[in-house]
Amino acid sequence: MKVTDDLFQLIKSLDQSEKRYFKIFATMHIKGSDENKYVKLFDAIDKQDEYDEAAIRKEFKKEKFLNQLHVAKNYLYNNILKSLRQFHSEKSKLNELMDILRDVQILYDKSLFKQCRKLLDKAKKIAYTYEKHSHILAVLDWEKTLARTSAYANSSEKELMEFYDEINDTVGKLRNINEYWKLTMESFLLRKKQGEIRDKKDLNKFNEIIKHPLLQDEKQATSFQSKTFYYNIKGLYYLTNKDYKNLLTYCKKLVDHLENNPILLKEDNYIASIYNLLLVQIEMKKFDDALITIKKLRDFKSNSPVMQARIFVTSYDTELNLYLKTGEFEKGVKLIKDIEEGLERLKDKINKESEALFSYNIAYLYFGLGEYNASLEWINKIINDKELTIREDIQCFARILNLLIHFELGNYDLIEYIMKSTRRYLSNKNKLNKFELITLSYIKKLITAGVDDDKMFILHEWKKELNKISDDILEIKAFEYFDFISWLESKLGKKSIMEVIKSKKK
Repeated sequence: MKVTDDLFQLIKSLDQSEKRYFKIFATMHIKGSDENKYVKLFDAIDKQDEYDEAAIRKEFKKEKFLNQLHVAKNYLYNNILKSLRQFHSEKSKLNELMDILRDVQILYDKSLFKQCRKLLDKAKKIAYTYEKHSHILAVLDWEKTLARTSAYANSSEKELMEFYDEINDTVGKLRNINEYWKLTMESFLLRKKQGEIRDKKDLNKFNEIIKHPLLQDEKQATSFQSKTFYYNIKGLYYLTNKDYKNLLTYCKKLVDHLENNPILLKEDNYIASIYNLLLVQIEMKKFDDALITIKKLRDFKSNSPVMQARIFVTSYDTELNLYLKTGEFEKGVKLIKDIEEGLERLKDKINKESEALFSYNIAYLYFGLGEYNASLEWINKIINDKELTIREDIQCFARILNLLIHFELGNYDLIEYIMKSTRRYLSNKNKLNKFELITLSYIKKLITAGVDDDKMFILHEWKKELNKISDDILEIKAFEYFDFISWLESKLGKKSIMEVIKSKKK
């Protein structure tokens, strides 16, 4: 079992600028000869690929702090955080704004009211530029305080009423943001819990949300943040209803909205918006557009290790999806080594959901190439992961694909047992939908069929049953996770699934 360490993880998360700044900070804030010791400890940990406390103890065996290494590590940890606060306070407009407001308090206590007003003018400009509405209220509160301190001698009635109107406008924008946030959370949680809307009751809940007056016109969103929420909700709704034409429209609107407001753009939101745009471009078979968007994503530079991990996950995940859609499985497999290295390198920055998606898609790639043992190895990463508690949809489809893998391997004796456990799992997670019932039924028929003619008849009937539900909004997701129709056609036509999918692309 690998030893994890908070200090190690913090040091490894720093970029080169942050590391340089810490060493400068240490010379000024860590007393005397201790400064050199702690910088050496910092460097020793930074050189490790995995945290090795035994190696640290060996290297610093002559140092007094080794007697209480946990105390020394805690001291170093806290000083790194202090250096980061100072480093980022010099970069962040929000921190600059908060510093100005603290300075206003100091100047006010010294009765330097004119200087207070100069700083408040500067603070208000920053707050409005960056849409920091709560800080706008703080500035306005100070302006009212200064007016009251002078007994309103320097304020006209018009100026005082402007305070009132400005506060009302700002409070209205905050309320508007909060309402859109609430609608966003309701929409997001409705999908996140299930991973996918599986019955009409849940779909009706979403339909009620989208009827809200604030979602009838984007002009109702009165700020950058509100409009961002608006586009996200609309996109999520059209995704749920499989309306990809409108989904593409709102994905583009969101990306344009963020790019048109670079001052307010947050890297994580932008990367997420690019990812969503990519997924819908691939779904609509706009593959050339998707490749252009992938290039745009990879050209986006970030100094944040977390954002670098997001870019890695997004770009490789979308590439895999593109090759799965086009049947170019051999191109997808060439990415696996880079993906494995990236997952190991960025393991502390990549969540379980992303790992599961990679595992599923790689299993699918190997399945498409007929490398069923390799496919089984990757699908077992999902099935055997007891810590995976989200994305029930991935877990359900992993178990369906597992059955198909064993069918292709000819493990008929095992399939009956696996089918029982699969049925039990699916039943415990949700009421079995039409697709799952049909698939389990026909797999059972296949493994008990005698001659090849019987199997061909069963495959043909299976395809007919799936075609009947292929337009059902509550069943479509199954065909997005795995192209069952193409697989059945490959069995009926005695071709590879790769050949069938490529022929449909033409």
